[in-house]
Order: sequence, then C-alpha cells, then structure tokens
Amino acid sequence: MKRVLSVAAALVGLLVMSTAAHATTTTTIHVTGVPIDVGPAACIPGDLTISGNGVLHMTVNNAGDAWTTGTIEGNVTGSLGYTGHGVAWFGSEDNRSNSVNHFIANTVGTLGDGTPLSIHQEGQFTINAQGVPVVTRVTATCS
Repeated sequence: MKRVLSVAAALVGLLVMSTAAHATTTTTIHVTGVPIDVGPAACIPGDLTISGNGVLHMTVNNAGDAWTTGTIEGNVTGSLGYTGHGVAWFGSEDNRSNSVNHFIANTVGTLGDGTPLSIHQEGQFTINAQGVPVVTRVTATCS
C-alpha cells in the first residue's frame, strides 16, 4: 500500500501543477506486472506484495482538490512461503483543509507448508484542517 500511495501522491502532484489552465483534469494510468507492496500482512510477519494488473484514476479540479483511486489484482506473495491471489484498492481525497485516505486488501492463499490462509485488511487515515490525524484505523482478519 505504501508504494501505491507514494506513486499516487507523486502523480497527483504532477496533476496539480498541470491545472494552471484552471480546468478539471482527469488521468488514468494502467500498470501491468508491477509489484506493489500493500504493507504489513498482520497475519504473517512482513509485508504482502501483489504483482499483476492495476489501474489508477486521478482527478484534480481548479481549486486544487484531488481524488485518487487505484486497484491492483494478481499474484500475492509474503513471508513463510505465502502465495496466492490478491486484490488491493485505495482511495485518497484531498482538499486544502482535509485529507482522507483509505484502503482494502484481500488475499486468498496458502503458506509454504500448505496451510490455507485468507487475509482481509482495511484502514482509514483522516487529517483535519489543522494537520492533526483524527482517524487512524487499520484492521485485519485472518482465516
């Protein structure tokens, strides 16, 4: 997730600079085979990585407000030999006063010893106009 968010933040920055004409700008980027680190696995040590296909959508209006979403789906890997299939989605909404970021990641796979493991993670991070985090929540379910 960290890598997706940093890529998205850089792209949003470029879009903000491109709004000099004071128009709403929308960009869509497709990725193929790019490994995305979706962050701590919670159920196993280390991070989960999804390698597959994805799409990013970014919109910036003439006030500099930005909306970014991204989805990636493909093969997942993690520590302890964890392999399987995964999907991750994130969204970010930013204006001059507030920022809301959220994500969901779901994987279905097996550990190196053959034990099946499904991981569901979701979270939200909200920052108010004073720059203070008012929501910081991440949950994980392992089954």
